Amino acid sequence: MVQNTSMRIGELAARAEVNIQTLRFYEREGLLKSPVRTASGYRSYTDSDLERVRFIRLCQGLGFTLREIQQLLILHKSVAEYRGVIKMKPSAVREIVTMANERLELIDKKLTALSSMRAELMALVRALSDDSAGTCPVAASPANKSKK
Repeated sequence: MVQNTSMRIGELAARAEVNIQTLRFYEREGLLKSPVRTASGYRSYTDSDLERVRFIRLCQGLGFTLREIQQLLILHKSVAEYRGVIKMKPSAVREIVTMANERLELIDKKLTALSSMRAELMALVRALSDDSAGTCPVAASPANKSKK
């Protein structure tokens, strides 16, 4: 159960390990609801706001875009509102699975590209380490000779 302790924007930022501008940006983008204001005008956030910011950061770390995170938050809300049955709505499950599969596909493509870049860089380092004449292997490569 989440307690609803009140905290100001600086405390929320510190606990969520983001800066204040990030919180204001999330608020402008609709990822974080506008907080209630104290009588003196300070923003007042709760522990559920902290959980939401941490969820947003986790999703960003997994490579989700802000638009996708917005969709995940909407799906999460619809799942949370689906009372009486422990199972999630089938449509919500399908949407989450589809988004996750798309993200996995993108990650696989990035891994393939990074593996290729790594192999090329390793070959360059080997060539530079083995070359006693001091010739740049990139300039001496057949691909570069054909461009001249």
